[in-house]
Amino acid sequence: MYAIDDLGDAIDVTRDRLTPIDAGTWLKLALILFFIGGATFGGPGAPSTGTDTAPEGATGTDIDSLADLEAEYESQVTDGPLFETVLYAVAALVVGLFLLWLLYVLVGSIMEFVFIESLRTEAVEVRRYTRSHLGDGLRLFGFRLALLLALLVPLVVPIVYVVASVTEFSAGLAALGALYVFGAIVLGLAYALVNRFTTIFVTQIMVLEDRGVLAAWSRFLPTLRSNLAEYAVYVILVWILQLVVSFGYGILAAIVAVVVAIPFVVVGAIFVVVGGPAIYLAVLVGIVGLLCIFLAALLLRVPIDSYFRYYGFLLLGDTSPDLDLIPERRNAVRTGGPVGPGSGSSGGSDGDDWNDSSAWDDDANGDDDGWRFDSGSDDDEDRDQDQDRGW
Repeated sequence: MYAIDDLGDAIDVTRDRLTPIDAGTWLKLALILFFIGGATFGGPGAPSTGTDTAPEGATGTDIDSLADLEAEYESQVTDGPLFETVLYAVAALVVGLFLLWLLYVLVGSIMEFVFIESLRTEAVEVRRYTRSHLGDGLRLFGFRLALLLALLVPLVVPIVYVVASVTEFSAGLAALGALYVFGAIVLGLAYALVNRFTTIFVTQIMVLEDRGVLAAWSRFLPTLRSNLAEYAVYVILVWILQLVVSFGYGILAAIVAVVVAIPFVVVGAIFVVVGGPAIYLAVLVGIVGLLCIFLAALLLRVPIDSYFRYYGFLLLGDTSPDLDLIPERRNAVRTGGPVGPGSGSSGGSDGDDWNDSSAWDDDANGDDDGWRFDSGSDDDEDRDQDQDRGW
């Protein structure tokens, strides 16, 4: 079974790509992983129940409107800034944080393709891959936002309705709550699956065949339907592996953090003992130490994230050879052959595949699913790519 066999092959491919260790390559991959480590940190907070938990006999103030909030603020704060100033500052902070989050998600979507190109080729060229896949990143960004809205709207709307309209608890409300929890679990699992398959498999097709997100999904669905058992086993194995690896990573990261922190703690303590202006140097040493610990944690993720991504590469290529993004690396680990700069996989998306004779052979044999170099098939290209270039 491919989903099982590829577990071992992914280790070999990862080792061949990341060794011998090159500091520049690992640092660039660590930078990329900083952005694609996760679009959000945690989920939406639990809604407030609105229950008064003050002790019996205690007095409280009911705030039902913005005017009541302003009156409460003015009664508590006499020498502080105006209520409107505080309100605008809070609103500006919220908007600023939201925009930063959007920027992080956007950059992360672009970095997904930079990571793919860095793993399929022999070089990590962040700027070049960013320029060549800017459009792909924007499409993936839009798809991720739409997918997130598809998750949040069905979850938030019922809560808002209940909080705004329900005044007392009932058995019917409890039954609806249980149904809501079940639906939220199903919806969350569906979101996780679609998001993972998009990130791991659909992005490969976007790179390989120059398609948009939805067009790449339509290309991937026949493979998924005909290999449901393979991908079901993949999902189960990945979730188990991620659980185990996350536990081990947490322990290892903690040990590395302690080791890296020791010299900075010693130097910082010396500056603190000296006192005076040296305190500022102690703060600087602390900041540098935290950055080094963060960098060490990212470097530990390089082989882990590369392994899981190569696992997805191998599985997609085994279940659909026409969608194989790393044929040379696959052949190298299974036959013992070399993978070098002259191979087709090392050329990225800038046209080095002209030197790959297999590409010409596919075209000569009439394989329309392979690379096309014959500019005479405009109608076929329009059908397969141009009209699908958007979503």
